[in-house]
Amino acid sequence: MQDFQSNIVPALDQNSANVFLYKDKRSKLKILFVGNSITKHEPKPSIGWHRDCGMAASSVEKDYVHLIVRRIMEKYDENVSYGIAQVAQYEWDFFECGPERDYGEARAFDADIILMFFGANVSRDYDTMENPPKTFAKAYEDMRNYLAPSDAAVFHSAGFYIRPVLDAEKRLVAEKYGDKYIDISDISNLAETHGLFNHPSDLGMQMLADMFFEAIEADVRRICEK
Repeated sequence: MQDFQSNIVPALDQNSANVFLYKDKRSKLKILFVGNSITKHEPKPSIGWHRDCGMAASSVEKDYVHLIVRRIMEKYDENVSYGIAQVAQYEWDFFECGPERDYGEARAFDADIILMFFGANVSRDYDTMENPPKTFAKAYEDMRNYLAPSDAAVFHSAGFYIRPVLDAEKRLVAEKYGDKYIDISDISNLAETHGLFNHPSDLGMQMLADMFFEAIEADVRRICEK
């Protein structure tokens, strides 16, 4: 039986950069997506991946980032600016590095809304480690605060792979700052939401986009209607 909760994609060399910004001077809203290969993975033929989008959508238009951006454009801001902070290597190496090393451009973007959806590349050894040199919670909080130097509305999602230790730490960070935490267990528990490499299928991406948009919509509306 296939283990749908196993992340089988290497954390390193997923993209040629860590930050991707798509700016429009006419935009009312700036939204930043903070994630890993589910958010953006450039083509890597050596593992059988040939698209440049959130893995494993069948096209860039069907990954959760672009589904959300399209929804915002249709309902609130046809010129929305958005960015991606791809943090797979940060997940893998958070004991040794801080967000200031690679994510200055994402901080300078000064997003109005930040959606944090990552954790899958943290070694599973961490889940049973008694005295880690740094907790994931500390690294996660550091990233949150570095990317939100002003008054951004920050949202946190449970992981696509079920990692109770990581999700509990993320939830505590969300609670500390009064941010919204999004439980996606109704999505991550379903075999049909898992596609290539156990990453979200088109159905999984659509369900993620729907759930995330429902969580952020009130703030999207508030910002765009100022």
